[in-house]
Amino acid sequence: MRILGWVGLIVAPVLAWVGVWFLIVPVNVGAEPTFFTPWTVLAYIAFIGAPLLTFLPIARSLKIPLYDLEAVAAWSTLLFMITFVNPGNYPSMPVLLTTLIALMMALATIFTLVSYAVGYRLLTRRSQKYDFFRARREGYLAAMFLVGILLLHLLDVLTVENGVLLGMIIILLEVFLLSRGSKPKESGNRSVDRLAQPGSQPETS
Repeated sequence: MRILGWVGLIVAPVLAWVGVWFLIVPVNVGAEPTFFTPWTVLAYIAFIGAPLLTFLPIARSLKIPLYDLEAVAAWSTLLFMITFVNPGNYPSMPVLLTTLIALMMALATIFTLVSYAVGYRLLTRRSQKYDFFRARREGYLAAMFLVGILLLHLLDVLTVENGVLLGMIIILLEVFLLSRGSKPKESGNRSVDRLAQPGSQPETS
C-alpha cells in the first residue's frame, strides 16, 4: 500500500501537467471567445490542480510553511497569463509586471528545492541543512537573476557586461545576508564560551 501511495504521488502530478499541456497546445484553450466556457473552466481547474498536486506533498513532507500556497499562486497565475493574456512582444506595464512576478515566484519554488537539496547533501551542520529560510532566500535570488536577465533582454539592453554585473550584485547580496545572519549566532556562541570557562564571572552593572 505504501508503494502504491508513492506511485500515486508521482503519477498524479505528471498526468495533471500533461492535462495542462493538452489544454494549452492541442486544444488551444486561450483562443476561446469568453473566459467561461467548458474548456476554460477545465483549464482553471487544471492550472490550480497541477501545481497543487505537485507541491502540496513536498510542502507537507519537508514541512515548509506556506510553500504549497506560494507555488499554487505563482504557477496558476503564470499559466493564466501565458494562456489567456499572451504577453507577446510588446506587453503593457501591468501585464509585464504580473507575468514577471509570477515567473519569478514560480522559478523560486523550484530553486528553493534545489538549494535545500544542495544544502542537505553538502553542508555538514544540522542547522544549515534544515534552514528553509536560507533555501527560500537563495531560491528567490536565483529567480531574480533569471528574471532580471529576461527583463534586460526584453528592453534590448542585455549584454555580457550587464549580465555579469547583475550576477555579481546577486552574489554580493547573498554574502551580505549570510554575514548578517551569522553575527548574532557567533556573538551568542562567544558569550556561552566565556561563561563556560573556569573562574569566569558574569558581568554585572
